[in-house]
Amino acid sequence: MNARPQRLLITPQQAAVHELFVETGSMSDVARTLGLSQIRVREALVQYQRNVMRSHGLTPPPLREMLRGDVVTRFGISRAEIGGRPAKHLQSDPVISGNVKEIVGRSVMRGRQAAPPLSGSRRLIVTAAETGAPVHLGFWNNLQAFAARTGAELAVFRVGEVGLIADGQTGLRSHLRDGLVNLADVVEIAGDLRLAPNATRPLAGLERRRTAGWTVVPHPTVQLETLSRVRAEGLKVHLTSGAVTLPKMRGASLARSEVGAVIIEVSNDGHAHCRHLLASADGAGDFQDLKFRVSGASVFAGCRVEALTFGDIHHAHLDPEVARATWKGGRSRSLVDELRPRFMVFHDVCDFEARNHHHAADPHKRFAQLVAAGGDVRREMAASAAFLGGTRRKFARSVVVGSNHDLALLRWLREADFRDDPTNAVFFLEASLALYKRIEAGRPVDGIFEQMMRHLAADELGGVRFLKPEESFQVAGVECAIHGHQASDGRRGSMPLFERLGINATLGHTHRPTTRGGIYCAGVCQTELEYARGPLTNWAVGHVVTYATGARQHLFFNGGRFF
Repeated sequence: MNARPQRLLITPQQAAVHELFVETGSMSDVARTLGLSQIRVREALVQYQRNVMRSHGLTPPPLREMLRGDVVTRFGISRAEIGGRPAKHLQSDPVISGNVKEIVGRSVMRGRQAAPPLSGSRRLIVTAAETGAPVHLGFWNNLQAFAARTGAELAVFRVGEVGLIADGQTGLRSHLRDGLVNLADVVEIAGDLRLAPNATRPLAGLERRRTAGWTVVPHPTVQLETLSRVRAEGLKVHLTSGAVTLPKMRGASLARSEVGAVIIEVSNDGHAHCRHLLASADGAGDFQDLKFRVSGASVFAGCRVEALTFGDIHHAHLDPEVARATWKGGRSRSLVDELRPRFMVFHDVCDFEARNHHHAADPHKRFAQLVAAGGDVRREMAASAAFLGGTRRKFARSVVVGSNHDLALLRWLREADFRDDPTNAVFFLEASLALYKRIEAGRPVDGIFEQMMRHLAADELGGVRFLKPEESFQVAGVECAIHGHQASDGRRGSMPLFERLGINATLGHTHRPTTRGGIYCAGVCQTELEYARGPLTNWAVGHVVTYATGARQHLFFNGGRFF
């Protein structure tokens, strides 16, 4: 009996505004389509809601009070989808909001706290979507296929201005999430941040955000930073998620040349590992994660990787646990045997701890070496050569990058006096003679390290390639011949200088896993080197894997394993 009067309470304009708004989720789109101001659209939506309340026999609040509320979320469109400020009022009952049903699968993880799994690992794949930007359908379909194969939950966080995320028939909106997410206090997803999507350094200024060991920031620009920290805090890493959407305006910036996501794995022992899943923005959206390659929404297992660039070795101080997990294996296969890289890239193989120039004027260090029967350069270099020989694989080529610690041999031969060093006198003279013969033959002096390493090895390190200082070595379009201690024209190397080159390169030297633009820095194989001891550090044990697509990942050593 009351049906007709209830329908007549809503004017045709209010009904038209409401219908179009529910379809588009944008007051500005409704205003343009109907030729109204946005203020008039807002008023019409509020009056629509008031009339619905009256039709149910309820007395609406004063108009001024309702206009102050969050109009958007009263009509079944979550703030995760539309963006902007969160609602400051209590949300109305869906019946009062015009019988708008919640979209199936839509949820909001605001301030969510998740416990670690009872067994195995819990996996979550996180990516971002920019408002108004086109979705890379190939990458999105591959992400869904990979999530289904690995049993991972898929979460998309909105970035950019207020508005709806493009969806079409992709089903992307059903995976939208919002707010801060904490995973067992070891991983935090900073979905509460609102950062400009075109920021080239989105992690800048977030250093104080360090509650969890890993902090994932939803943002299109791919960046990773290992934080400075008190050693007792353990690993602290910030990384962005990458985005499933293409940039609105395509440019030459390397920071936006990829679409991406992050896979998060939290194990029941309380340790976590996070890795980027990256694909070219101009490609089909194919990507690889460890042994799994994803292409055409299909997942292929048992795939090889192109290269592993190891963290700086410093063999005299190599952590036995890192060595076991990387090359030797044990209860489980080593990282190298698991991924079967075509190339293994080594930096700072020999620490030259026996006669480091930093200790040349330190009598206490010399005495400690004497007591411990140390300080033998020949023995240290022979051990480093044996390490290179022992890590060789039939399926991989070992490549040694010229590094500052390796070049310490040449400096020692130039500056030391064998008469003051009986322990090393014979080897010093042998190496000096070899160096003078190189000079006599017109050969570069930089090659003395390779010459002595091959001389000290049982089989002259067959199959191991030592790169020359001026040599380039590229894997899948990534330059792998730069250690990082020197930049152009003899200047000291630094991340900003290498970033300005505008190339893709994987470096060593810093001991701090980093991703900025096309430059990746690997970590180190021992964070307790003598010259860097103290309560603070920004180093981490980690390698960089390079895939056939040119995409790369950091593999951190955490909880006794890399993944």
